[in-house]
Amino acid sequence: MSAKRFSASDLLSLVELEISVLKRYYSHSNVTNSLSLIYFRLPEKNEGYEEAFERILRHTDAIVEEGEHIVALLFGTNKTGASKLLSGIQEFLNEKPIDLIVSYPKDAKDAKTLLTLLQDDIKENYGVILDCLKTDEPIDIFEKF
Repeated sequence: MSAKRFSASDLLSLVELEISVLKRYYSHSNVTNSLSLIYFRLPEKNEGYEEAFERILRHTDAIVEEGEHIVALLFGTNKTGASKLLSGIQEFLNEKPIDLIVSYPKDAKDAKTLLTLLQDDIKENYGVILDCLKTDEPIDIFEKF
């Protein structure tokens, strides 16, 4: 796969690092100063998926796998670009198209909020809570009355 694989425990630190790089080096340039996180799931492990994602994802992208669940960090990619990529992945996987995307700085200004927003969307659409998206703050899994 072209994208780099990371463990679930690395995701928060990785997003924090990428946001710091964007703030320091790209905040005053014409280069896209955003990053996006996308979520998709693989119906079942298959060698063909590895080859397909190698063509789709870039060397600057990072992925975290948690079972069949994939979270990809797309550096220098805004929400529109991430949506196009995710739509192509979901079409390839014959999955229902659901935009499970959060972007910096459009949706949130920090890594913890981005991960929490993505977790909320995943929980709402799939009923799944992922360890890789946990932050120091507990995620409220009970609906408020």
